[in-house]
Amino acid sequence: MISFLIAFPLIGILILILFKERKILAIISFIITFFEFLVSLSLFSKIDFQSHNFQFVESIQILEILPFYYKVGIDSLSFWMILLTTFLFPLVILGAYTSIEKNFRGYYISLMILESSIIGAFSALDLFLFYIFWELMLIPMFFIIGLWGGKDRIYATVKFVLFTMFGSFLMLIAIIYLGIEYRTFDYQVLLGKNFSFKEQSLLFWAFAISFLIKVPVVPVHTWLPDAHTEAPAGGSVILAGVLLKLGTYGLIRFNLPLFPEASIYYAYFISIIAVIGIIHGALTAAVQPDMKRLIAYSSVSHMGYIVLGIFSFTVSGLQGSIMQMINHALSTGALFFLVGMIYDQTHTRQISDYGGIAKVVPIFSVFFMIASLSSAGLPGLNGFIGEFTILSSAYFVYKELVFVAVFGVILGAWYILRLYGKVFYGELKNHFHHPLKDMNIIQISTLIPMVILMFYLGFYPRDFFRSIETSVKYHLDFINKHK
Repeated sequence: MISFLIAFPLIGILILILFKERKILAIISFIITFFEFLVSLSLFSKIDFQSHNFQFVESIQILEILPFYYKVGIDSLSFWMILLTTFLFPLVILGAYTSIEKNFRGYYISLMILESSIIGAFSALDLFLFYIFWELMLIPMFFIIGLWGGKDRIYATVKFVLFTMFGSFLMLIAIIYLGIEYRTFDYQVLLGKNFSFKEQSLLFWAFAISFLIKVPVVPVHTWLPDAHTEAPAGGSVILAGVLLKLGTYGLIRFNLPLFPEASIYYAYFISIIAVIGIIHGALTAAVQPDMKRLIAYSSVSHMGYIVLGIFSFTVSGLQGSIMQMINHALSTGALFFLVGMIYDQTHTRQISDYGGIAKVVPIFSVFFMIASLSSAGLPGLNGFIGEFTILSSAYFVYKELVFVAVFGVILGAWYILRLYGKVFYGELKNHFHHPLKDMNIIQISTLIPMVILMFYLGFYPRDFFRSIETSVKYHLDFINKHK
């Protein structure tokens, strides 16, 4: 079933190349991605959440000269990441339909390749195979930003690729070393190897730098605001919702269990970087004149909480980080959808061009308010559960850092509510000289599933926490053995 999830979007490309009309391409792409979601959802009843072992494992040797296998499988952590991926893609096709104005076939084909490679990365159990999927994601994202992005898309694309490739190069060197030195790329086999501390330190940073660039953390975060600003709405949703999560997923999946001693040794340093990112991202977001750049810098701040939770090495902290990975995808993804919807009408994202539009687009204003409050961490919505769990868990490990990180919550509420107040309330402005239309049924249908999950996870997170508890404890066992 995992191979089917990886291959099905690629098979769908064979159908897409037969058509040129945008509407037909969008319908076919939606059917492909929605069916992909249904298949991944069916795994919910089949996966054993009480087992830390990988399930649905498939292994085929690719090369005899090198110990390279096509090996895939999932546990509860990768299951939720794959389900998040397949949940977002049909919504992107549905909700960002009007954001693309040319070469429609190439755009939808790029989305199919992107979905396939993301699922492959989340399920890969061979390090070299993981690297192939990791790099494959760059190609469709390169075109999505570079061909369908804004006026400065070339600069943003080149910056995105250079930052990512630098980290990927270090990870490739580490993977090649493991293959030569230990004659295997198999993740499960490598878990049983005893690396020296020097090996762990070098390998830890080779992987961590690649993942921290993808997160991203300060100071390797500057590619993200440019990429978000220039990417089309669908690209921004996928970038914030899934691609950034591959960085935090990598830290949990690879760095913690493979290099536990190095993880413990460098945990405080990385936690400091995470807190700096929380405050820096929030302060920088507060002064942005562009709505998309504001949301992009808020991502830097929110992802800092996830990294802090990971390196707290507590069960609840790691559970909170995984939940916040999903929470951030919902709240920030919804905000990027909404900004894209209003931009399609006005062709401006400048906050100063708006004001009092709640009187004209009341449905839009309600959805924007819910997504904003979710992002700000209002109790009763999903964002509160994730941030509260992370901060309360990390408090017992990094008390002084948590005191600083809490200000990020206050700043987050300030800048997002300030944005909402300037855009939706006050004197009605219309600097774009265009009559605004409220959300249509397709746009409402796109946001409703995300809003339902915001409230569900906010009021009833218990089942989600239980589903990942065994996997979290298994990953932390590697850390606890070396404390």
